[in-house]
Amino acid sequence: MEGFRDGKEKKKKGNFEKMTREELFRKNQQLSTEFELYILEHPEIEDKIPDNAMIVLVPDYDKELAEKNIALAKANKESGQAVVYVRVEKLRASRIEGLTLQVA
Repeated sequence: MEGFRDGKEKKKKGNFEKMTREELFRKNQQLSTEFELYILEHPEIEDKIPDNAMIVLVPDYDKELAEKNIALAKANKESGQAVVYVRVEKLRASRIEGLTLQVA
């Protein structure tokens, strides 16, 4: 049904739908996991992040999530805390390139 996802109604706000808290959590969890994996593959990036910095993931492909993350960062930033904005151009559907299940 239009307007419903995962059994929950999404509210319209402006030109896009307002995501639920669960969607915000799920999207940020996936984005955070992928960022951590990226850092493992590119350790030079981690060296550029100041200690105690707030990392704000800003996905180019999801304007609503980007705006929400920026707003949350502004609301939760500590005085004097560095903020690192990480723009993410796109996210692949999956990092797994082959999978076999064996049920015993």
